[in-house]
Amino acid sequence: MAETKRFGAESVEPKNRPRVMALGIGGAGRNIIMDLGKDNSLSNMKMYEVGGSDRLPSLPFIEISKRDMSDAYQLEEAYKFRPLNDSEEKIFRRIKNTDILYLIAGMGGETGSWTTPVCARLASLKNVFTVSLVAMPFNTENIDRRKFAEEAKSKVVESSDILGCFSNSKLLRLNPHLPMTKAFDVMNTIISLPIQDFNSVVTTEDIPYLKQFCTRVDEFHIGAGYGKGRKRGKYALREALRSPWLENIREYNTILTVVTSGTGYAEMEAQDALEAIREVAPESDIMWGLRKEPDIGERAKVILLAGK
Repeated sequence: MAETKRFGAESVEPKNRPRVMALGIGGAGRNIIMDLGKDNSLSNMKMYEVGGSDRLPSLPFIEISKRDMSDAYQLEEAYKFRPLNDSEEKIFRRIKNTDILYLIAGMGGETGSWTTPVCARLASLKNVFTVSLVAMPFNTENIDRRKFAEEAKSKVVESSDILGCFSNSKLLRLNPHLPMTKAFDVMNTIISLPIQDFNSVVTTEDIPYLKQFCTRVDEFHIGAGYGKGRKRGKYALREALRSPWLENIREYNTILTVVTSGTGYAEMEAQDALEAIREVAPESDIMWGLRKEPDIGERAKVILLAGK
């Protein structure tokens, strides 16, 4: 029988708030982490840019060597049987006392593709709950770049609790005439959503249950939507299901969702959204959280992470 279980709290007490860190890896990750750094609701989250020394960072910076990352990426030997190289040590020192780690990167380039799997492996040494959010190349890009991205993604899966994957090509479904710079701004916003919403509700007590819940899924896909009116939770869910990154919702058996209420009746909006999910995915196991955000006014927001 399908399970529905609530997690998190609308207001997390300081003693129950997990230690959270986000690493923006390479150019794509850097752009997203810079936007997150402007969000006052994420003041509890430590944020770092991760990359080479060829640029002036805007946030705390972890400088790495591409050679170190390439070597670590290719090594199959377990970490307990070899010493960490200098770049791995820099990363490990910062993440080892973290409860939740977000890894944000674009796959296909050297920095993101080499470094993200290595960071996920390092986090697994300390059993850190690791959420990797990665963008994949356009279908029209060089075939070698796309193959490299797929190989790197398969390595990220091995050590991540949640892998959220975003195909750049599906951006064009949102608006085929959208200028590319605007399209990437949209992508940055969408990748940021699960970080913002989950960070607001997750407690330290939730982490073991979330780990267990996500363990059978290799890859999660995202949907997000807003709703207005008397059934705003239901309408927000319907909009979320139109996400270009979601396929047939009935094919997913594991769904993580956070419902955000503005100035309405939060519990009622959450129940409307959950009933709407059950209508379209009756066999799926669901974990859900609820948060309040007065800034969205008389609307509700639903974010889904759905996996097979």
